[in-house]
Amino acid sequence: MTGTERVDGRTLRYAGRRDELLDAVTAYVIEHGVADLSMRPLAKVVGVSHASLLHHFGSKENLLAEVIERMRSDTIPAELTTGNVDDPIALLRSWWSVRMAPDELLRFRVMLELYVQAVLKPDQNPRFLDKFIGQWLAALESGLRAAGCPDGEVSANATLILAQIRGLSLDLLATGDRDRVDAAFEAYVGMLAGTVAGWSGSA
Repeated sequence: MTGTERVDGRTLRYAGRRDELLDAVTAYVIEHGVADLSMRPLAKVVGVSHASLLHHFGSKENLLAEVIERMRSDTIPAELTTGNVDDPIALLRSWWSVRMAPDELLRFRVMLELYVQAVLKPDQNPRFLDKFIGQWLAALESGLRAAGCPDGEVSANATLILAQIRGLSLDLLATGDRDRVDAAFEAYVGMLAGTVAGWSGSA
């Protein structure tokens, strides 16, 4: 540390407390988004030095990947990762209800900002793309297999479910038309229920 980088009480408070620092950064990102995010001002806001923030996370890209991981871990239903899916339609409705809560929509807004940046510069954001797409698909595929989906249809159905949920979430963020978006979700769930019933019948 140079002589110009004084350590104040807030910096000392985060020494050795990486999880707490990540929580503070995550809360800031959820509230303010990432369009104008830079490491030096962020470090000042959460009360550490720029050098300390780099020490903990290495780069802005790594930091944002960990922020997304922190948010993601709170949103993927445990039933999907454990394969304990007795009623996939009920699980999907429950997931939708949680996802449409105001706090969750704020999280999704941040993920969309990051997704656009990652699509424009995929080589610089492989970790984020893996977490935003790959890990969700893996969780959905696990749940679909547990629900009886034929192996040859698992990947396509997981992709379709993820696209429907994210597309409807984006629609709600853009328009605020909850009644219309909820009705569209129910229409999709109704079609999916028929497909799921077919899996049970074939089994």
